Amino acid sequence: MIVADTCLVVHLFNETQLTGIAQKIQKKDASWIFPPLWQEEYANVISKLARKESRDIHEVIKHFSYVLDELRGCEIAVDSRKALKISIEYKISVYDAHFVALALDFDITLITEDKEVLKNCKGIAFSMNDFLKKDS
Repeated sequence: MIVADTCLVVHLFNETQLTGIAQKIQKKDASWIFPPLWQEEYANVISKLARKESRDIHEVIKHFSYVLDELRGCEIAVDSRKALKISIEYKISVYDAHFVALALDFDITLITEDKEVLKNCKGIAFSMNDFLKKDS
């Protein structure tokens, strides 16, 4: 089981330069968990993409619903006070701290491409490529 940052979801469900790597991560470990706020982060990303690429609003909403259905049951609530504490201790955003809190609670790896989280949460957070190299 891993904690998947929202960027991993973006790369898995949208055609990007890192889609192939996200698919390899899913094959290596298909059991992903997230704090509930991933939905808002993901909606924000695809909203920006939709505006930038002039995507049809109905297709964007259909895509969002599909991703929500695919990841149903993977959400685990995080105590916001704990996330705040982690945010201060690790010098990361409170949003990112929710993902770190899950990784710490379950003693599992967080996969992210967030440079600040990777720098400040060594041993907890791994980049997509580093995760694929880990224990190989």
